[in-house]
Amino acid sequence: MSTKKSKRTTTKATSKKPSKAKTARTTRTKKKPEKEILTEVEKPIVEPKEPTAALEEELTAKVEREAEPTVEPEHKPIEIAKPEIVEVPQEPETEVRPAPLKPVIVEVEQPREIEPPETVVEVKTEHEPQEVKRKVTHTIVKPLPKPIAKKRLPQPPKDSVLLVIRLRGTFAVPEYIERTLQSLRLRNKYNATLAKSSPSMVGMLRQVKEYVTWGDLKPADLARLLRERGEVSGGNPVTDKIANDLFSKENVDSLAIALASGEIGVQALWEKGVKPVFRLRPPSGGFDSTIKRSYTSNGQLGYRGSSIAILMTKMS
Repeated sequence: MSTKKSKRTTTKATSKKPSKAKTARTTRTKKKPEKEILTEVEKPIVEPKEPTAALEEELTAKVEREAEPTVEPEHKPIEIAKPEIVEVPQEPETEVRPAPLKPVIVEVEQPREIEPPETVVEVKTEHEPQEVKRKVTHTIVKPLPKPIAKKRLPQPPKDSVLLVIRLRGTFAVPEYIERTLQSLRLRNKYNATLAKSSPSMVGMLRQVKEYVTWGDLKPADLARLLRERGEVSGGNPVTDKIANDLFSKENVDSLAIALASGEIGVQALWEKGVKPVFRLRPPSGGFDSTIKRSYTSNGQLGYRGSSIAILMTKMS
């Protein structure tokens, strides 16, 4: 026989604990013992005490004091003393008569002669000046250097031909000066041009005197400039043939004489085909002095008169 142990099945009791409902908390107080209320029957009877002799005497004295009438103190009137009147006996009136006047003798003092005060003359004693010995110091005075004499040159003669050369470049040139140089056709450094002397032309040259130099040319110097640096349109040099064809002159020398005398104007020279700008080169051997000062202050700028021919030969 097979003995199988039966599995013991146990079921867990799903019992819930009863929830305790929240109840109001009550406080216990001890009861006080009730006082025993005595009834009228049970109250003790207090017998009144008989009044003693001492109490009776006190009561009688008290009653007598209250029955006695209050007596106010008597005020005595104050006696005021009356003033006594004393009679003063009057003296009999007496007539007062004025005393007789006595004559008064007045002595008149005669005026005394006032002596003039003595004039006191103060005599000031002049102190003789003491001789002051002075130290003689010999100072050596160095002579001042002599100022450099400025070269005063006359103004260019009227109706003369001027040669204008630009010596300074185009860097940092003010606008109004550059505008004047453009009107003179001097756009670059070492450019030269011919101009007729007039007040308006001299005023323009003075405005640009810090950049150019100018002077009046003679006919021989003018003929040399046209031969060496003159150009016609197309880049050809100025020759005697061109002078004959364009201006009906025998040669360049006669053309230069006509320009200097005013027979042919400078403007007519440009209109016939000669270029108004002469392109020069830097001077051979350099400038004799600085190009930042005027010619009268040992420089190279400004008006230099007929010595412009020397600078022209160096630059042609």
